[in-house]
Amino acid sequence: KYIGDLQRQAKIADPEKFQQYVNEKAGMSYEDFRNQAREGMMTRQVIGAEVGRKINIPKADIQKYYDEHKKDFIREERVFLSEILVSTEGKDAAGIVAAEKKANDISARAKRGERFTELARDNSDAATADQGGELGGFLKGNLKKDLEDQVWNQPKGFVTAPIKADNGFLILKVDDHQRAGQAELAEVENEIMQILYGPIMQPKVREYLSHLREKAFLEIKPGYVDSGAVAGM
Repeated sequence: KYIGDLQRQAKIADPEKFQQYVNEKAGMSYEDFRNQAREGMMTRQVIGAEVGRKINIPKADIQKYYDEHKKDFIREERVFLSEILVSTEGKDAAGIVAAEKKANDISARAKRGERFTELARDNSDAATADQGGELGGFLKGNLKKDLEDQVWNQPKGFVTAPIKADNGFLILKVDDHQRAGQAELAEVENEIMQILYGPIMQPKVREYLSHLREKAFLEIKPGYVDSGAVAGM
């Protein structure tokens, strides 16, 4: 699936041309790239299963961090958006009509509940397509007024009809609308968990890897430095 997503993002249907593209971008053979990606995924899964799932952040610690850092969670009002652009650049009248029809179809599909990120990756001509169309957050006045008027007061999940732009038809989705003021704990709980998780995770990973080394047979060849050595071994 990961390789398939990369191929769609690169917009290269021919398998041989895609493999050549990977070779040029990654600086390694296609098979080596696949193997490296597979091993990386397996490593993350093992670490997550053997270490991450055993880490529990108590609710009391989350509450304590929130109470001590409340000033860090004062928010300005902003709207978070994603986009899909159907380009009309270089197209004649018939091409523009076709682009508008395509944009109307994509907007309707998004409104029916299809995943906006996937629609963006597969159809958008914007530079954000690889990131699923994500644009990030905007403060009041940071957007063009005609765009701001269409999304600012809309709820999370709202999808616009195609908006005619200079370079095509733009579809916007409201990913979130952050209100001004002190954020409630429920709004930032996941953010706090990530902050607390990092310092705990690293030593736990080291502890797990040290345990694996204790059970393994390792021969360090002359001239090599064992950068992962366990103290006392």
